[in-house]
Amino acid sequence: MRFARLLPGRTFIAGLLCGVVLVFAAAAFINETDLADWIIAPLLIDDVTERSQAIVVLGAGVLEGCIPSDNSLRRVLLGTRLYREGRAPMIVFTGGTGDDCPVARAMSAFARQFGVPADAIREETVSRNTWENGSFAAPLLRAWGIERVLLVTDRLHMRRAAGVFAGLGFDVRPVNVPIGEGHEDNVGMLRAGLREFMALAYYRVRGRMGPSDATDAAAIATHNRGPMVNASGPVIVLGASYALGWTLDSVAGVQVINRGVAGQQSFQLLERFDEDVVKANPRAVVLWGFINDIFRAPADIEPTLATVRRSYTEMIARAKRQGIRPILATEVTIRPRSTSFYERVTNTVGTILRRESYQDRINAHVLAINKWLIDTAAQEGLPVLQFQAVLAESGGRRRARFAQPDGSHITEAGYAVLTSYAVPVLEQLLSDK
Repeated sequence: MRFARLLPGRTFIAGLLCGVVLVFAAAAFINETDLADWIIAPLLIDDVTERSQAIVVLGAGVLEGCIPSDNSLRRVLLGTRLYREGRAPMIVFTGGTGDDCPVARAMSAFARQFGVPADAIREETVSRNTWENGSFAAPLLRAWGIERVLLVTDRLHMRRAAGVFAGLGFDVRPVNVPIGEGHEDNVGMLRAGLREFMALAYYRVRGRMGPSDATDAAAIATHNRGPMVNASGPVIVLGASYALGWTLDSVAGVQVINRGVAGQQSFQLLERFDEDVVKANPRAVVLWGFINDIFRAPADIEPTLATVRRSYTEMIARAKRQGIRPILATEVTIRPRSTSFYERVTNTVGTILRRESYQDRINAHVLAINKWLIDTAAQEGLPVLQFQAVLAESGGRRRARFAQPDGSHITEAGYAVLTSYAVPVLEQLLSDK
């Protein structure tokens, strides 16, 4: 009887030992064969050797003391080598997430130590993942006139990263950190590869990927543009005061008609959509204007945000029914009024007490709707003008030189940057007839 009671325990131990042996045997088999290489082969993209307009290095983490993680440092070293070889005149580091030191800032500091001059370095310091690396860097690259990039990241990560940048309209040239760096053995490499397969599938389902061949420039040029039915018509800019202040007369010989009306909310844009947009028979409409919805929202803001989403959804649908290409523009955040001593004092005190300021509360809702716009554009296959990323500082607020004294309206310098960013994007869209 006593032996019978012990038997289940012995069976469990024996099974556990067998399991351990099988795990070690499997690991040994993977490490001693080409199985892992065969499994991850579909993820791999070969390096290129030509020059480009900019080197874009994706961040991979930052350690305490503003030190790049091992993966980030390997990417810095590769990007620096490419710059010193003369492969591009500019190197752009991307990545945020560090509380006091975003990963892009940590990487650029090391690049300067390795001999890259400060005036050849640019930073994108807000993004938290691969999708944001691309979508937040895109408007900055456009503003600098960059369309062709050497993309630097780990080789297992390259297909997804290149797909994101390709989907955003860039001519991508991959340069990989060697696959052997960062993985102790084949088991570690296979584990990372399997995670990357899952991430790649998720990005494809969410519509965040461009052509599967990131070096196919022709496919990139036409990706996610959608049909243009009224190919001979003008471009309409529909919005409120921010849109009204944007003096853009033409793009690539195509007339731009401004239909901004100061003080209007998104539902009012919808109300005049047929009159101000459809009747002009345009080829495209830029939808830019929901800040007033948020400014005038009651304490319970959710119904207001729902109205914004409904208004934009209906305007997109109406444009498509009429053969008009919708182009979404993200709203821009605000900053404290520079003319109000009281507001400067209360904001300073609020910061010390860690209380959310009025501007930060407004901006949180702006960023939430912007995210919805970007997701909607991905689902609908629509282009997005990322105005927020162009004008924002690292914390998300508008940069001081791009805001008038009221903290809200855009300065001439701000409009100049928006124009230099948007014109190349619009020219590409309008060239697809």
